[in-house]
Amino acid sequence: MTSKQPSLFAVDAPPVEFHGSNYVEERDRPRLGKQFRAVYNVMSDGGWWTAEKVHKALSVLYPKMGWPVQSIDRQMRYLKDIPSCTVEKESRGKGLWVYRLVREE
Repeated sequence: MTSKQPSLFAVDAPPVEFHGSNYVEERDRPRLGKQFRAVYNVMSDGGWWTAEKVHKALSVLYPKMGWPVQSIDRQMRYLKDIPSCTVEKESRGKGLWVYRLVREE
């Protein structure tokens, strides 16, 4: 990591329990944990975000990660499982949804 690149852990993300039929703790938790913390950090600004917008932000911040937008979208859904967070959503029409992370301090 260079001095110009922000820390992936700029904000302490709360713990999350990953799940799914193909989820293997030892294999998947390190990668998914990094993704989740990155999504949490980007969305912690309280702004409205689409999965594509978060993906673009992370592609700039962490170009070597290569996370697909579908993975970013899934991490955004995991945010709803965090008791100290509220995820607000709003339709912008034509199937486009935006999400805002509201953290309880």
